[in-house]
Amino acid sequence: MTPRSLILTFVALVALAAGSWLLASWGTGTGVALAIAAVKAGLIAAVFMELWTAEPVDRAIGAVAVLFVVLLCVGAVADVAFR
Repeated sequence: MTPRSLILTFVALVALAAGSWLLASWGTGTGVALAIAAVKAGLIAAVFMELWTAEPVDRAIGAVAVLFVVLLCVGAVADVAFR
């Protein structure tokens, strides 16, 4: 991992955080904030957790973890929606 990629990732994360704050002050919806958070989480996983250059098994483990979180979120939304 090069220092350049770390600095670019840091700049991107700061820009996304500033954009998230700015959009929240304008009153945008929760969906926009969640999309920005997902992009930030993806950047952190790819660069700082080094999943970008990881073995396929490590990437699969990361993908399964994300799928479990999505499954839990879908279950929570379905529980609230169908009560």
